[in-house]
Amino acid sequence: MFELNTLRTKLQPYLGWHGARVLFVAAFLIALFRAKTVNLSELATAFPGLANPASNFTRQQRVVRGL
Repeated sequence: MFELNTLRTKLQPYLGWHGARVLFVAAFLIALFRAKTVNLSELATAFPGLANPASNFTRQQRVVRGL
């Protein structure tokens, strides 16, 4: 969790988004580094935290759909 909070703190001034969205981006980046893939279903298993991978997958889909 230390990496997550550190990355979120570093990203916040550049993005200027709501804290929850910046937290998601930080977690997404950490998952990318861990999983070494852009497949959302595999990234969902690499997300930091205790959430169910299916929940992480759904959250990723919502964010990507909104882009």
